[in-house]
Amino acid sequence: MPVFASLPPPLLNQPADITEVTGVAQADLLGAPVVPDLSVSVPPTVNPTADFTAPLRLAEADADTAVVRDQPLEVTADRQEFDLLRRLFSAIGNVLLRFRQAELSADRIQTDLTSQILVAEGNVTITRGDQVLRGDRLEYNLQLDQGLITNASGVVNAARVNQDLDISRSADPSNLPGFSDSERRTLQAEVTDALDRLRFEADRLEFDGRRWYATNLRVTNDPFSPPELEVRAQEATAQPINPDETLLTLRRGRVVFDQRVALPIVLRQFVVGRPYEILPLEFGYDEQDRGGVFLIYRYAAINTRNTTLTLLPSIYLQRILSNNFALTRANSYGAAMELSHRFSPQTRIRGYGFLTTLDPADWPRTSRAIAQLRHSINSQNLFNVSAIYRQRIFNGSLGEQEVKSSFGGTFTSPGIPLGHGLTLSYLLGGQYVTAASDLASLPPEPTLGRLQAGANLNWVTPLWQGTPLPPTQTEGLRYTPRPVQPFLQFYTNVGGVANYYTNGSTQPALITGAGFRGQFGHLSRNWFDYTSFDLGFTQTFNDQSSPYLFDRIADFSVVNVGLLQQLYGPVRAGAQMQINVDTGAVFNTDILVEYSRRTYGVVVRYNLDRQIAAILFRINGFNWQGNADPFSSPVLGTAEDGVIRPDLP
Repeated sequence: MPVFASLPPPLLNQPADITEVTGVAQADLLGAPVVPDLSVSVPPTVNPTADFTAPLRLAEADADTAVVRDQPLEVTADRQEFDLLRRLFSAIGNVLLRFRQAELSADRIQTDLTSQILVAEGNVTITRGDQVLRGDRLEYNLQLDQGLITNASGVVNAARVNQDLDISRSADPSNLPGFSDSERRTLQAEVTDALDRLRFEADRLEFDGRRWYATNLRVTNDPFSPPELEVRAQEATAQPINPDETLLTLRRGRVVFDQRVALPIVLRQFVVGRPYEILPLEFGYDEQDRGGVFLIYRYAAINTRNTTLTLLPSIYLQRILSNNFALTRANSYGAAMELSHRFSPQTRIRGYGFLTTLDPADWPRTSRAIAQLRHSINSQNLFNVSAIYRQRIFNGSLGEQEVKSSFGGTFTSPGIPLGHGLTLSYLLGGQYVTAASDLASLPPEPTLGRLQAGANLNWVTPLWQGTPLPPTQTEGLRYTPRPVQPFLQFYTNVGGVANYYTNGSTQPALITGAGFRGQFGHLSRNWFDYTSFDLGFTQTFNDQSSPYLFDRIADFSVVNVGLLQQLYGPVRAGAQMQINVDTGAVFNTDILVEYSRRTYGVVVRYNLDRQIAAILFRINGFNWQGNADPFSSPVLGTAEDGVIRPDLP
């Protein structure tokens, strides 16, 4: 349903001849701004001027109108007319109107100063910041701040739309190099400045000061026509819900690829700024918890402005096949639940529960859960309190370990720029942990307090930077949403971490590292036109060990290797791994295959050591992505130099 009633078209009869109404020639009434006394019936005498296109401020023409008086309209046009008796103002030819930090241009604009309704016709364009809206006809109520535009089309800068609407976004805290995912993140093409513009069309668009409603909406992130991807909806409504986010509601939404293939959008409501999975059924692979290949269905049970609850029933396909199609077994199915609630723009809570089987007798030893309370301080520093039950931690050559339970908090800082490519970051934390230990002086699963502090200094210097191709359909934007810029960098970091445990054990460590990363090619030709690499070495100095296995430092000299190569057209493949120089052990190996288009992409990722895999489907510019479970599961983490971080898809 529309978010407000459609505005009736105002009575816009052609104004009577000015000479008939006032007895004064038309040329004597037009020109410089005038301040008529509207309380008397006899029009004032004014000095004529030959400049009929001079800006006219309607606030001076009608000082009794509160809305116009407080926020005047400034009009420039080839011709401007007043009908003072009927209080109608008309501007004809190359009309430009400025009002409320926006600009409106049209062939003709007529305003009824009594009802405060403005009508614009012919090549109507509204501009505010980087947002542009066009149409055939605009009806706008100046007092109610409501409007209607027909045959609407326009461009929205996705990167700046919140800024133009005075919506501030919190910055994510930077991870600590050495404790971070910088060397484990999936290799991706480094690109130049974003072309984050979304084009849209609608048969009818109604709006007011806070929301808009569209019928037969079509949106694309492709700057070229015909678009290779479109999001279509029979009806769509957008409304800000807080200073950071906007609620988007779709009716009969679908995604259309290359004007041929259409997929339905299951969720009816989205919060702009949050990542969403657009496919209802998703495949993944998890050998330990799910027995191999599994299928997940996402059901949004609750999806409100501040609260979301998603149920994720799953079928373990490979386990069913290996058990001779035992469809009735409880361990052939599982379920998960994701809960998120936003208390304020800075504070939110998240819960996740995972049942690896539907047999209640197995839940105490197989289920996993986590609850997190996150608070952003000064929009940068992040304070996190979490309670975890049975978390899987991957700790280098020691393999996958399990934290039976953990409760505590961490405080992380962003990367603080120090100049000349230097950044400083730090971490403080404390937990109460129960996990496996191999020390004879402790029980098999001791419960200890764990305090941690760390700091890191990172330096990146560019060695070479190439020139990106022009952002055209056949060159720079053939297979990527932005032109690829070749580069070569040298990076180094120095950091320190200190862990203290309540049994008296300590694990101090000094970490140093250096390496090269870069990319060559532009990903515009059919064959081998893109190569990305990362080659680094990390040395850790440590003489005392953790009593636990999940955070014990066991890899002191490590080489990090990553490579991503275009094979043909939009297809790229690569791998990344870590090698223990002392023992020769290779661990944390990821295999990647990517299908990259200008507007969307598909990535298949498989980790040999953890035996997990995921298919990630993304739509550029919409913040819509496929489920990366199990990589994105909150109950999975990785230990690097004694610091635990969550996995990223």
